[in-house]
Amino acid sequence: MLTKNQVIDAICRLNPTAPINWLAGFDLVALRRYYEHLLITLEPRGSRGWVRGTGTPAVSTRRPAA
Repeated sequence: MLTKNQVIDAICRLNPTAPINWLAGFDLVALRRYYEHLLITLEPRGSRGWVRGTGTPAVSTRRPAA
C-alpha cells in the first residue's frame, strides 16, 4: 500500500502539471481515487470504465448570485 507521499509522487509522474502542495491538501483516499483514474486514462479507450463515486453527481449546477 502506497503512502500519501508515494501517491503524490506517482500522480506527479502522470500529471506533471499538478502542484505538489495542492495535492498535499487532499486526503489519502481522494489521492488514491485520482491516481486510479489517471491510470485508467492510460489504457485503451473502452477497455474498462472509470466508476464515479456514489457521492459525486454526474451533472452539477449552481444558482447565479442575486
